[in-house]
Amino acid sequence: MILTDGNIDSKNIDKLIGKALKFNWKNRRVVGGVGMFLSSFENKTSSSEKLKVNSKCNLEIRGKGLLLHSNFSGKRSLVPIVKSDIIEIKLIRGEEKINPIPFSPMWILLKLGFSVLQSRYLGLTKQQYSIDPMEMSLKTDSYEMVFNANGFLFERQEAFLECLDLGARLAIIKGFSN
Repeated sequence: MILTDGNIDSKNIDKLIGKALKFNWKNRRVVGGVGMFLSSFENKTSSSEKLKVNSKCNLEIRGKGLLLHSNFSGKRSLVPIVKSDIIEIKLIRGEEKINPIPFSPMWILLKLGFSVLQSRYLGLTKQQYSIDPMEMSLKTDSYEMVFNANGFLFERQEAFLECLDLGARLAIIKGFSN
């Protein structure tokens, strides 16, 4: 079921997938995913309901599942996804290229033992550090979707997906680094 601006009813969404989780400072559980772009969408049940390719999408954790927020040219759509309907979520990290210039801030931090995740932000040129876009595929009983996002967001998306407790239904594939 894809809900558009005209037929979004928060009470029905709450009945289907539960209420939105609130951020708790003591627990610090992630409640929302990073912004992604939809690169493909397949509806297995009805060919008339579709999401637009290249729409901006976010996932939100609910009590009994996920809520996919989609926005294309100001037209909002919501897709409630029951947790038990999720067949597989696959997160693929883009290829990482690390080639710091000697004595640059990034090179110095790496030599001091800082992680690439911290020192990559001090690369002076794109040739020092680059990462290809990440890809996420989501397969449910009703839909198959593929999303793309900036590779720098991989760690945040990984933390978000691990909070779902999907077990073997979650596959995280980290690309090779240079």
